Amino acid sequence: MQHVRNGYRGLSIFMGLNIDRFLAVLVIVLAVLMAGWIQSI
Repeated sequence: MQHVRNGYRGLSIFMGLNIDRFLAVLVIVLAVLMAGWIQSI
């Protein structure tokens, strides 16, 4: 149980530090998809 808790805590710290990078990539992908959709209209 201790090992699972430590692993989860490490994962949450990692995600907390890198969440801005994931959000930036997600926003770029969404912008490209929206641009393609608007151009196809």
